[in-house]
Amino acid sequence: MLTRSRIACPAGFDFLRTVEVLRRGPYDPLHWCDGRRWRRRFAADGRVFLVEATCGRSVTVRRLAGDAPPPETVWRLVTRVLGLDDPGPTLARGLPASARHVARAHRGISMPGHGTLFETLVQTVLGQQIHAKVANRHRAAFIYAFGIRYDYRGRGDGAYPTPERLARTRVRQIHALGISTGKARAIVAIAESLRAGRLSEEEIARMPAEEAIAAMSALPGIGRWTSEWVLLRGFRRFEIVPAGDLAIRKAVAWSLGRRHLPTERQLRAAVRGWAPHGGLVTYRALYAHRQTLG
Repeated sequence: MLTRSRIACPAGFDFLRTVEVLRRGPYDPLHWCDGRRWRRRFAADGRVFLVEATCGRSVTVRRLAGDAPPPETVWRLVTRVLGLDDPGPTLARGLPASARHVARAHRGISMPGHGTLFETLVQTVLGQQIHAKVANRHRAAFIYAFGIRYDYRGRGDGAYPTPERLARTRVRQIHALGISTGKARAIVAIAESLRAGRLSEEEIARMPAEEAIAAMSALPGIGRWTSEWVLLRGFRRFEIVPAGDLAIRKAVAWSLGRRHLPTERQLRAAVRGWAPHGGLVTYRALYAHRQTLG
C-alpha cells in the first residue's frame, strides 16, 4: 500500500538542480530521477524501503515499496537528504554585508545531506584528497559492490550499504575497487565501530561539536576535516565551518574578492560573524565557486 506525505520546502527551492547535485553524475546507483520524480531506496532503522518525491509548492513523498517505516523516519531522511531544512532566502537575514551576497548565491540549491551516520562518514572519507570526479567513481563502485540490491518495475538499483553488511568485508575487497588501502581500512573500522555500538548516530547528535569531532576523530582515517563535514552535512549543524578544507578557503576568498588565500585560522576568524549559519554560507560559496570556475 502506498503512503503519501507532504514536506514544506524553502522558498525558491530548486528541486531538480538539488537532485542533480545529489546524483553525482548520470550513473549514480543511489539516486534515480527522470526529470520530474526522484527515487531512492533507504536502509535505515532496520528497514529497507523505496521512496519517491516530486515537488510543487511542497515536496510530496510516497513510499513505493519495502518495509513500512514510521512517518517520522521518512520525514527525517527526505528532509536531510534533499536539504529541506535549509533556511533558503532567509539565510541572509542578520548576516554582515560581506556575507549577504554569498548567502544569496545559488540560493535555490539547498545543501543536500546523507541518510545515515555510516553513509555520511564513508562518503566523506571517499572524498578525501582526490578530485571530485574520481571520488564519485569510487563512491559509485562502493555502492555497486556492497549496497543492498533491489528491483522495482524492471529497474535495479541499490540502497546504501549498512555497517552490518560490511561486517565480513576485508580491506582488500574494498581496495580492489581502486580505493586506497588507508581509506578501505577506515571504512572497515567505521562499520565495526557502529555495528559494535562504540559509536552511534544518537550519541553524536547529542554531543557538543568539539566532543563529536573528538569521538569521530578517534577512528582511523578520520580527522577534523572529515568530522566537520559530517556534522555540517550529515547532522545539519549549520554553524560548523570545515575551515581546513582548501576548496572552502579558496571559495570564500573568491566570494569576498580577496587575492590571498586565508589560512584555516584566518578563515575561522573571518566567518565568526556569520553564525549561526557559517557552514551553510561557506557551502554556498563553494557551490558558486565550482559552478563559475569549474
